Amino acid sequence: MSNPIAGTVEYLNNTRNLHNGADHGLHDGMPSHTKGHRTSKLDTDSDGASFSSSSYEDAEDDREDSMWQSFMRRMSMTIQPLRDGDSRETASQNGSTSGRTGVGLTGGGGGGDSNMDHSNSINDKDCLPSIEEIAKESARAARMAELKTNYFEHPFGSSDSSGPSSQEDELAPWEQPPMQIEKMQSPQHTVPDFAPGRGGNENDMDDDAVPAPAASLQDQPFSGMDGQNSDEARAHTNRHQYHQYHHHFHRDKQNPPGTILTAPSPHNKQSSPSQLVHMPTVLHTTDENQRTLPIRLDDLLVSITDSKTVNKLYVFRIELHYGEIRWVIKRNIIEFYNLHLNLKIKARLHGHPAHLPSFPSQLTHMTNAALASMRITREEDEKDEIKQLMMQKRREALEHYLQELIRSYNFYAAEELLEFLELSAISIVKDMGWKGKEGYLEHKVTSVSPSFRRFFRRSTWVREWVILRDSYIAFCKDVHSYQITDVILFDKHFKIKTRESPFPPYHMTHLVLSNSMRKIDFKLPSARYTEEWRDSLSKVKKDSAWLESNRYGSFAPIRERAKCKWFVDGHDYFEAVGEAILCAKSTIFIEDWWLSPQLYLKRPPHGNSEYRLDRLLKRKAAEGVIIYVVVYKNAMVLPINSQHTKHWLQNVHPNIIVLRHANITTAPLWAHHEKILVIDHRLAFVGGLDLCFGRYDTHDHELTDYAVSDESGYEIFPGQDYSNPRIKDFTKVSHFQKETISKRAIPRMPWHDIHTAVVGPPARDIARHFIQRWNFIKSTTRFRDKPEIPYLMPKGEHVAARDEKKFRGTCRAQVVRSSAEWSLGIEKECSIYSAYVECITRAQHFIYIENQFFVTATHADEKLVKNQIGQAIVDRIKRAHREKKKFRVIVVIPSAPGFEGDFANQGSRSMALRSVAHYQYLSISRGGYSVLEKLQQANIPAEEYIGFYSLRNWGQIKSQPRQSGTTTTSPRASATSKEDSFYNTPPDSAATTLVGSTNSSSDMLQKRLEAAGLVRSGSKKRNRARTMMMNNNGSSRAGAAASIEAPLPRSRSGDYNDGRMDYVTEQVYIHSKLMIVDDKTVICGSANLNDRSQLGNRDSEIALVIEDTDLVPSQMDGKPYNAARFALSLRLHLFKEHLGLLNVSEAEQKQVQDPLDDKFYMDVWQKTAQSNTEIYRDVFHCVPDDTVHTFDEHRRFVPDPARVPSGHIAQPWARLKDEVHAQLERIRGHLVTFPLYYLCHESMTSTIVQEALPPIVFT
Repeated sequence: MSNPIAGTVEYLNNTRNLHNGADHGLHDGMPSHTKGHRTSKLDTDSDGASFSSSSYEDAEDDREDSMWQSFMRRMSMTIQPLRDGDSRETASQNGSTSGRTGVGLTGGGGGGDSNMDHSNSINDKDCLPSIEEIAKESARAARMAELKTNYFEHPFGSSDSSGPSSQEDELAPWEQPPMQIEKMQSPQHTVPDFAPGRGGNENDMDDDAVPAPAASLQDQPFSGMDGQNSDEARAHTNRHQYHQYHHHFHRDKQNPPGTILTAPSPHNKQSSPSQLVHMPTVLHTTDENQRTLPIRLDDLLVSITDSKTVNKLYVFRIELHYGEIRWVIKRNIIEFYNLHLNLKIKARLHGHPAHLPSFPSQLTHMTNAALASMRITREEDEKDEIKQLMMQKRREALEHYLQELIRSYNFYAAEELLEFLELSAISIVKDMGWKGKEGYLEHKVTSVSPSFRRFFRRSTWVREWVILRDSYIAFCKDVHSYQITDVILFDKHFKIKTRESPFPPYHMTHLVLSNSMRKIDFKLPSARYTEEWRDSLSKVKKDSAWLESNRYGSFAPIRERAKCKWFVDGHDYFEAVGEAILCAKSTIFIEDWWLSPQLYLKRPPHGNSEYRLDRLLKRKAAEGVIIYVVVYKNAMVLPINSQHTKHWLQNVHPNIIVLRHANITTAPLWAHHEKILVIDHRLAFVGGLDLCFGRYDTHDHELTDYAVSDESGYEIFPGQDYSNPRIKDFTKVSHFQKETISKRAIPRMPWHDIHTAVVGPPARDIARHFIQRWNFIKSTTRFRDKPEIPYLMPKGEHVAARDEKKFRGTCRAQVVRSSAEWSLGIEKECSIYSAYVECITRAQHFIYIENQFFVTATHADEKLVKNQIGQAIVDRIKRAHREKKKFRVIVVIPSAPGFEGDFANQGSRSMALRSVAHYQYLSISRGGYSVLEKLQQANIPAEEYIGFYSLRNWGQIKSQPRQSGTTTTSPRASATSKEDSFYNTPPDSAATTLVGSTNSSSDMLQKRLEAAGLVRSGSKKRNRARTMMMNNNGSSRAGAAASIEAPLPRSRSGDYNDGRMDYVTEQVYIHSKLMIVDDKTVICGSANLNDRSQLGNRDSEIALVIEDTDLVPSQMDGKPYNAARFALSLRLHLFKEHLGLLNVSEAEQKQVQDPLDDKFYMDVWQKTAQSNTEIYRDVFHCVPDDTVHTFDEHRRFVPDPARVPSGHIAQPWARLKDEVHAQLERIRGHLVTFPLYYLCHESMTSTIVQEALPPIVFT
C-alpha cells in the first residue's frame, strides 16, 4: 500500500461490496466483514512472540466498521455531470469528454427527493486563501516578527549569563562516528551522550542506574547559602546527591507512584510510563507513610527582594532559584504566619521535622497588628528611612526563617510548604523553560467546537493544581501527583477574558481562557490572586511565540541559526535513524502513516540484526527511554495493518506506547500522513519516508536482489521488503517474512524519496506538533479514561543558553503543516499550501519540484480541485515571459501512479490508477485548463519555461525454471488469489494487461533467447555474453559502458551466473515531497502536490521550510550567483543522481551547476531524458508512453503477457544480445521524459461513474 488514496479506495470498494451483499476478500485470506469473523489465531514472529487483540479493541473495530458502512450508505449514489455552467466539460483531441467535471449526487433511497450536493456536504471547508491574500498575510507576519520581544529568554531582565562557553558547535547525532553496537544479549551498551551538558566522566551512571539529580543537569552557577560558587563544590554536591538518592532508591523497593525508574520490569504493569518521563529530577522518599518530594529543597535558593503594602497588608516579593529555573512568588505576612501555624501543628502530630524554626520575633508585632486591624496606614511609613531600614531587617529575618524552614523539610513532603512555594511534582522538568504561576484553582473545561463537546464531560467545577508555562496550561490532582489530568496548548486563537460573579455572597473573579479547541473558566478567590494570574497570562499573551500569526499562517515561528541536514533515499536516512535512536536519553516520538516494526535500518539484514526497528526500540525502552508512537488507524481490511503494529510494539516492552487514530465520523476519507521522528525534543526528522517496508533504497535504485557479491553477499530486501505495488500490493504484513512477488521473475519498484533532519528549536516545534496530536487523541477517544496513557507537555520556548549554542547552524527553518479539526482539534491550518504559493510567487530564477503527485488547478473557478499551485506557476511564467527574463520550472513525478492495476482495464482494481492519472493529466497537459494549455493559450512557448520528467531504471534478474505442473499466470490476477504463490491464476486478459503479467516458463523463454542469439549454449560467445549481461547490474551509470572483460560476478544467492539472467525495467517511484526555489529555499516534508495534502482539512501533513544563510558561490544564467549551501547541495546531488553523474569526475559534475544554462538544460538534461526514453521504448515497450494515444495502440504496443513476463524485453526472440546490451549501456542515470500524451484520445474516468466513489478521494 503505497499511499492513502489506495487505502481509501480499497476500503470504500470493499465496504460497498459488503453493503451489496457481495463479500469478496481483497487480499489473500482476507477475513470477511461479518460478525464473528475474527479468529483466535495469533500472529507469531520468528522469535516466538505472539500477539492477539483485546475484546475491547475488537468491539471498537466492529463499531467503527458499522460506522463505515453507514457512511457508505450515504455515499452510495449515482454520479452525474452537473448542468452546463456549473462545471467545465472539455473535449480532448478526439472529442471525447476528459474535462474535470463536477458531480451531482443523487441518493438511492426510495421515494421523496433525496438529492444532495456532494461538494457542499464534504467540501464545505475546502476554501483556500487566494494568492494575493497569502502575499499580504506573509508581509504582515514579517512586520510583526520584527516587533517581537523575547521576555521568556530573560524573564528577569538580566543577562542570565551562564559564563563563557565554547563557540565550537556540537556534532549532531548523524555526524557522530558510526557506533559499534553490541548484540542484544548485552544490555550494557553505551551510546554517545546526546543530551547537552551531560558529557561522559567517571561519575556517569551505569545503564541500570537512576537519573542524575536535577542540580547536576544545571550549568548555571548560583551562589549557595554559604557563598560557595565553584565548579568543584557543585560537583561534590552532585556526587553527594546522587549517592544519597541511590541509597534511598535501593532501600525502598516498593516505590510509591511517581518514583523514577530507568528500567522498569516488563512484568510491572502497575508502573505507568507517564511516571517515567515528566520528572527527570531526583525524587526522595521517606517511609511508606510519607509522600515523595519532587526536588531537593536544600538546592532551592530563596531571597526576599522587596515588600510593599497591598490592601493595607505587607506583601513580600520572593525570588526562588532551582538550577536554571527562576520564578517569583508574592506572599503577605498573614500567609507566612498561617504557613508557620499549619506546619507547627503537623510537626507535633507526626513528630517531624524534629526542629521547626521559630517564627521571627521581630515580625510578631507586624502580624498581630495585621490581624487586629486593617486600618493602619503604611504609605507614609514607607517613605521614612527608618521604617525602610526596619523593613529591610524584617525581610532578612523572614528570608532566614524561610531558608531554615526549607532545610528542615528537605526530605519531607509538606503540602502546605509546596503550595506556598508554588512547587509540585511536575514543576521542575528539564528544558521546561519559563516557570509561570502555579496554584490550586477551581475550573471548568468546555469545548469550543460542537464536534468534540461529547468528549469533554468536565462541565462541573473541579479543584486541581494548575501549572502555567510559556505555551500551555497543565492540570494535576494535587502537588504530589505525577499524573497530568489535562494539557491545553496555547495557539494564535488564545484569548483571556475576566468577569465578575453576579452573586455577592460568592463574589469571585472569573478568568476565562480559550484556544481554538477548548475554553477554561477559572475561579479566583481574591483580587491579588487575580492580578498575579492575570499578569502571568498577560506575559504569555504578549511574548509567547505560539500566540502570533506566523509567516504562512503557520503555528510555528521562524527559527534562526538552525542546524539542518538532508537525506536522499532510504539507505542514508534509515542509518541515521538507527544512530539517532541509540542516542536517545529520555523520549522518542514516532508518527507514521505506516510503520513496520520488523524493518531493518541497516542492510544487509545478515550481520545487522540488532538494527531491526523493534529491537532497537526494545533496547532503548529497557534503558528507561519512553517511546510514544502514533500510527494512522486504517480500516481492518487494508494491508498496512496498524493493529498488528500496535500489538507487536506494545508487547515488545511496556515503555512503548502506541496510539492509533482516524476519525471515521467527521473525516472518513482522510488519513494521518506525517512521517515524524523526534529524539529527546532536540533532534527531529521530517520528510517523505515512512519507517515501513518498501521504502529502503540506495542511489543506485537496484531492481533486483541479485548483485555482485562482497564480503557479506546476503539479500538486501527480505520478505515483503522486496515489493512492487504496481504489480501486487502488500498483503498480510503480519507475515512479514513471506515474499509477495517472486524475486526470480518480477523486478522490485525502486523508491526515490527525500527526508530532512533538524536540531534545536525547530525540533521542539515538531515535537510540539506531535504532543498536540497525542493529547488530542488522548482527550477525544477512549484513552481519556486510561491513566496508563499519559498526557505530554512540550518543552520551554527558551531553554538554557548552553543548549542553544551547541546546536547552532546557519539555516532559517520553519515548521508548516496541514491540520484541521478532525486531525488535531484546531481550526484549519494550510500553511504548507501558503508556503508553496508564496515561494513560487517570489521565485526569481528557477523552481525544482519532486513530488509523488501533481494535481492542481489553474483558475479560481475550479469546482473540484481547489489548490492553485498550478495557477501560481502559470502566473510566474507569464510574468517572466512578459518581462523577457529567463525562468525555468522542472517537475519530476512518477510516470505512473503507484497503484496496483492496469490503465487498459476498467475493473475496480485499476480505478485508483486511472483516476489519479486522469486528474494529473488534467492538471498538466489536457482538458483545456492545464498548466501547459494555459501557457499555450497565452502564446507562450511552454517548453522554454517548464518541463515534466520521470525516473526509470533497468537491471538483470535471475530467472527460475518452471516446475513440473505449473502454469503460466498473471501476477495481477494473483492479487485476488487465496493461495500464497504469486503465480497461480490465469491472466485477466492478454490484451488488457499493462506491463506484462505472466510467469512464462524460463525454459521456454531460454529456448527463445537461444534461438534469437541472445544466449548461445555451449560456445565461447555464451560465456562472453554472460559476462556482458551481468556487468554493472543495473546500477547508476556514468554514461560510459563498463568493460566487457570484467570478472564473472556472483549473485546474492551464492550461485554463479548460469546464463539465465534476463533484462528487466521498472519506473523509479518518486515519493519525494520537495520544492527548491532559486537554490535558496527548500520545502520538504510529507505533503503531496494535491488537494488531499494541501487543503489542510483532509490528510494531515507536516513539512519544513529551510533557508540557509550560508551562501556559497555558484552560477545562475551564466552569471556569478550566491546560492544557499543547503538548497544548492541538495539540488546538485539530485541532478547528479538522476543524470548518472554521482561517480564521475568533478569537471563532469560541474555541468549541473547552472540550472538556467541552455547548454546544460538542452544538451544534458533534456537530451539525456529523451535518449533514455527512446531506448526504454525500443527495448521494453514500457508504458505509459507518449506514442500510445488510444487503447487500441496500447494493446498493440504492450508485449503479449502470455509470452513476455512483466517488465522484460518486449521481443526477445527478435533481438540480438549484442544489440540489446549496447542499447542499454547507452542509458545514463535514471532520467526519462514524462509521457504527456499517453492515452490522450481516451477518457480514464469511466470507472468513477461505475464505482460511484467521490472524486475528491483522488485529488
